[in-house]
Amino acid sequence: MTQSPRRASLWPKATTTGLALVVCFFLANASVSEYNRRRLADNDAQVVRAQTVLTALEEVLTTVTGAEAAERGFLITGDDAYLHRYHAAIDRVASIFDRLAKLLSNQANWHAALNSLRADVDARVDELSVAIALRQNAGLDAARDDVLTHNGRRLMKDMRGLVDKMQGHQRRLLVKWTGESERTVRVATLTDVVDMLLGIATVALAYFLFRRECRQRERAEDALRRLAAIVESSDDAIVGEMLDGTIVTWNAGAERVYGYGAAEAIGRRIFMICPTEAVDEVRQNLIKVAQGERIKPFESQRLRKDGEMILLSISVSPIRDANGTVIGAARISRDITQQKLLQREVLEIASREQQRLGQDLHDGTGQELTGLTMLAADLHEDLRALELPQAAVAAKVVKGLEQALDHVRLLAKGLVPVVVDADGLMAALSDLAARTDELSGVVCEFRCDDPVSIADNQVATQLFRLSQEAVSNALRHAAADRIVITLSSTGDFVRLTIADDGRGFADRLDETSGSGLRIMRYRADLIGAKFEIAPNQPRGTIVSCLLPRNTAQPSFDTSSDCLAAI
Repeated sequence: MTQSPRRASLWPKATTTGLALVVCFFLANASVSEYNRRRLADNDAQVVRAQTVLTALEEVLTTVTGAEAAERGFLITGDDAYLHRYHAAIDRVASIFDRLAKLLSNQANWHAALNSLRADVDARVDELSVAIALRQNAGLDAARDDVLTHNGRRLMKDMRGLVDKMQGHQRRLLVKWTGESERTVRVATLTDVVDMLLGIATVALAYFLFRRECRQRERAEDALRRLAAIVESSDDAIVGEMLDGTIVTWNAGAERVYGYGAAEAIGRRIFMICPTEAVDEVRQNLIKVAQGERIKPFESQRLRKDGEMILLSISVSPIRDANGTVIGAARISRDITQQKLLQREVLEIASREQQRLGQDLHDGTGQELTGLTMLAADLHEDLRALELPQAAVAAKVVKGLEQALDHVRLLAKGLVPVVVDADGLMAALSDLAARTDELSGVVCEFRCDDPVSIADNQVATQLFRLSQEAVSNALRHAAADRIVITLSSTGDFVRLTIADDGRGFADRLDETSGSGLRIMRYRADLIGAKFEIAPNQPRGTIVSCLLPRNTAQPSFDTSSDCLAAI
């Protein structure tokens, strides 16, 4: 099914939007993933820190307890080995506090508790050191008295209280950071799932776009194949050109019309088939096409390879690239030489038939009416000589027959072709105006300020017949009160106009768009004239025909590009 232009135009936008959304989702998901990674790493660090603090606090108590045990062993035994364990425990306590200070450096609210714990530990260590010194200097009894003061128990109790408090806080932090880690892991898992789904969606979208692109290319290639087949099989000559006239494509129709093969034509310029007088016309058309203008069908002559001059109906259209830039011209030409010859023959047959009818009217009906008029005149004279009352009736019969004879003569004269001499067309048009004025009761006049000579009988005849048809249309359809036939010469052209003050052409288009209008156009085409029908001012219609003086063969544009009325 062929897509509508509007729906087809939406596909690129939808594709671009879809790809942009996928990229945005990927970027957003990548940002979330990076955030989760950092957050998970931070949470893990916090969990490790809390566990390390808990362990270190526990080590403080364990190490102080170990120092007490070493102190009592020395007091009891006096063995210096216990002193070594005691000093090792004291050094270890110092390193543990250094580690705790670093671990709790970002928890300012616990600095005081840590300092208090260190003070208690230092106090307890001092007591142990005093007891050891007394044992060394004064003996066991002196050292025992110092130990029995129970001050060490109080300090150990205080230390355990501080440690329990600090451990409780660290356990809450551990629970908090563990929960945060679990949530981050869940979010990271969800992000990974979204990543996977986006990846699947991207692959699916890419596959869909690839398949659609393949289908579009297949349709485009199929359309191009069909178009190429149509172009190649067309009877019309279809030629593709660069803007300088260089031929790039040449179909079979062009080979039949012009006689040149594709290999002979491609690469050469289009001017090779143009007679001298048509070269400038082709150049001007290429200039217009380069500006994006389409040249409507017009008629012009071209040269075949064998030298034969042929008449063509030609149209030229711009060829654009994907960006809309005009890069060449497509020229379609149809050979209308035989068609024009046939039209000429048809009109010539019609003219001969009109001449025959006019001759029959003149030689047959006219002669019979002449005889009847003479008999009626004799009868009138006889009745008048006898002074009979029927003489008046006979006089009316004679008058009626004379009028009928005049009408037959005028009709016969209108059907006979123009007599060619220096003033042949002028005389015929003057007579046409006079007869129209006399017979129709409509004012009809002929104007010709300067003599206009038409040497070719065929040209003069076609102009006269065209004038007859235009006058007939004005009488039958326009309800005109006045008709003016004007013949004038302007430079290299002869201009003929028939103007009326009737209803106007637009108001009677349906009535005048039949064979009469087509015949007028055909007659103008046959003699190489430009033909136009335009509104008259303030009302009515002007039929205009412009003929080059030196042209008797059709070579002018007979399309809708017509002359302006005068």
